[in-house]
Amino acid sequence: MLRKLYNWLSGVEPLPVEEKIAFKVMLQTREVGTLLADRGEWVFTYSDEFRNQTELCPIVDFPDVKKQYRSRNLWPFFALRIPSPEQPAVREFIRSQPQEKADEGILLKEFGERSIANPFRLVPV
Repeated sequence: MLRKLYNWLSGVEPLPVEEKIAFKVMLQTREVGTLLADRGEWVFTYSDEFRNQTELCPIVDFPDVKKQYRSRNLWPFFALRIPSPEQPAVREFIRSQPQEKADEGILLKEFGERSIANPFRLVPV
């Protein structure tokens, strides 16, 4: 499945080392956590609000609410929010960027706030 995902994202550059971008991960009005791009690495951490509640279960890909998750690759939970570069609107957006190819952080910021795949929202900070 991951191979299909990365093939699907062909034409999208990985996160550059110097890029810094942050999102609040929201579920309705509750802040679940923060997704941060930091020096070429993605970081996900749960918010204190989420850690201190007992109503909701953690996100399956991030089961330990006390852990700070780090990865050079954007996790599928978030990457699935980036539409295929084959879609005309996405292709046009990539062409409009100063770089030759848009990176996953820029595409996530532009297209990733909402997803039909899950109820979470990504709100750029």
